[in-house]
Amino acid sequence: MPAKPPRRPEVKWRAWLITALSCLTVTAVLAGVKYSQIAQAMAFMESFPPPSEAITVAQVRPDSWAPTRLLSGTVRSPEHLVIATEIPGRVVELPFHSGDTVPKGAAIVVLFNDDLEAQRTALQADLNLVNTQLERNQTLEADALVSRDRLDTLTAQTLSLTAQIGVLNARLSRTTVRAPFTGTLGIYPQRVGDLMHLSEVLTTLTGLNAERWIDFKVPQGLTELNVGDTVSIRDIAGNAVGPATIIAVSDAFAEGTRTYDVRAALQAAGLRHGALVQVAVSTGPRENVLSVPARSVRWDPEGAHAFVVEPSEPGAHLAHKASLRRVEVRGERDGRFFILGALSTDDRVADKGAFKLNDQILLRVQAGAPRG
Repeated sequence: MPAKPPRRPEVKWRAWLITALSCLTVTAVLAGVKYSQIAQAMAFMESFPPPSEAITVAQVRPDSWAPTRLLSGTVRSPEHLVIATEIPGRVVELPFHSGDTVPKGAAIVVLFNDDLEAQRTALQADLNLVNTQLERNQTLEADALVSRDRLDTLTAQTLSLTAQIGVLNARLSRTTVRAPFTGTLGIYPQRVGDLMHLSEVLTTLTGLNAERWIDFKVPQGLTELNVGDTVSIRDIAGNAVGPATIIAVSDAFAEGTRTYDVRAALQAAGLRHGALVQVAVSTGPRENVLSVPARSVRWDPEGAHAFVVEPSEPGAHLAHKASLRRVEVRGERDGRFFILGALSTDDRVADKGAFKLNDQILLRVQAGAPRG
């Protein structure tokens, strides 16, 4: 049997070359398909508009600001009286109801005083008798029919009885409490027939005068206030009440708190006696600043900033963009921040929606947005 001829080496080499070319062809086709898909996806993404936010704008305004410090103050009515009994007794008359307006001099509460009236009547009768005897003996003295000792005794009795009647009159006056001024009664729980103890409080009486005093304490070293200076008064919610003029300043510091007392006056009938208010005290000179709405100022780890509305680049999707500007906040009043920084009165800042912004983002300025 004849032997088989040996295989040629070039046949194996050609097989591997065909396989490699086939793999490269498949890879190139797949890469082309993937590239086409990625290019289409990028083109689709580029068809979307860039990120933007809708805002309103406000104009930066020139303003002035004086550094202030808010202190706590207490409202006092110049005509305010706590009505209490000076002696114990049973209530026999309450002429007015809670909340009534009481005229000056009118009785507010009357305690039982019949026993004191009876004692005064008896002493008055004794005094009348002694006076009659004294007059008769003075007539007899001219004829030397009565001794001088007798006249001295009757005179002493007259003085003693008069003094006792005076004491009873003083006690009787304390059984009736009268209004020293026209005012409004507070609320009281007592009724006719109740027994009131010594110094027991019945109610309060507040005058109708619109003037109010504001008492507050100023820490040592904060500022020096003098009679005639003006401070600003705000209610507990921070709403402005009005300016008040200082009418009294203490000459001494309190040892425990190192503060001195100040009293200011203003016309504010709406402030109730005893209410807590805020007193804005100036602590430095007035300076020229800029003011913007409070919501236009934002904070980040680097501090306060505002977003100025600027024209965007030519060809941009929207006509405006946000430009972050660092500012220094000097104070706040009536919903506005007083600031210093890289802004001018020609600038407009983001107002509503400023909390959503970041630097260089495109803006959609809402039509009819406030500019002040």
